[in-house]
Amino acid sequence: MQISVIFTGGTIGSKLHGSSIGTDSAAPRELLARYRAASGDETAFKTVEPYTILSENLTLPHLTTLARAISEELKEADGVIVTHGTDSLPYTATALSYILGLNSKPVVLVSSNYILSDPRANGLDHFRAAVDFLRAASSARGVYVAYRNGEGATHILRAARLLAHLAPTDTVYTLNGTVATWENGIISTAPAYTEQTDEIAPLCAEALTKAPKRVLFLRAHPDMLFPPITEDTDAVLIETYHSGTLPTDSAALAAFTAKAREKSVPIFAVGITGEKIYESATRYPALGITPLPPLSPVAAYLKLHLALSNGLDPQKTLPRSLGGDM
Repeated sequence: MQISVIFTGGTIGSKLHGSSIGTDSAAPRELLARYRAASGDETAFKTVEPYTILSENLTLPHLTTLARAISEELKEADGVIVTHGTDSLPYTATALSYILGLNSKPVVLVSSNYILSDPRANGLDHFRAAVDFLRAASSARGVYVAYRNGEGATHILRAARLLAHLAPTDTVYTLNGTVATWENGIISTAPAYTEQTDEIAPLCAEALTKAPKRVLFLRAHPDMLFPPITEDTDAVLIETYHSGTLPTDSAALAAFTAKAREKSVPIFAVGITGEKIYESATRYPALGITPLPPLSPVAAYLKLHLALSNGLDPQKTLPRSLGGDM
């Protein structure tokens, strides 16, 4: 099996320099050396480095560059592993899910919570799990993330279902997205995992740089202060409280949504489970807020960006499954 490895930096591609951590050109070689020592596998992976950053500095143009590199590698490789920082890992993983869909050869993103020389680091296990998964899962399609929380098994997760990390932990959460587990070199599939087939075609990555749109992303909190809607705002996404609610009694929210309607800027709410809703959520239509299906907030943010940039109607695009997001 031919596997390409794409290095992009992040903690897994970093070392300690004095009192701070930064990317290091030797770190990718160290990862492969540690992998060979731990696994006994002498495979010569093809390696590519389209850019090197700490992932907190990720931008949408980076996603376009990475998507190009993956597409090029998948012309010959049977699968691709992407090393990435943890901070924006869910964003890149989800974007790639929408760009590649479920019909592509498999791509697995790996990261590390600490630099590889730190005994607490989980990055080596992630890389080993990714290699073994690609070799064992002949039917794997689309984008995955390998991640281990604490001790125990490393999980192979459907990338489009990841939730953003909660500061300051390094724990990864997902919306029922565990596809398989890896432990001591053994891959075990998760029999309860299900996903919908793609209902729409993959979304073009090039549009993120050629026709970029701007999404104002807000999160519900008490006594919210709403920013002005500028001429650059193409859509608003609000992450609700865990029960799918927003402060619909708020005069500030009413004024904000009125201004959005005046400027023809759509507002979407993500976090609704599809179960019984609270009275406050019944007011969404009157405020011009469109509730989304049970997507992760990260998925809704990237899907909205890509839909708008590709000139698609988000009202029709976001509720339709793509990349295993539902």
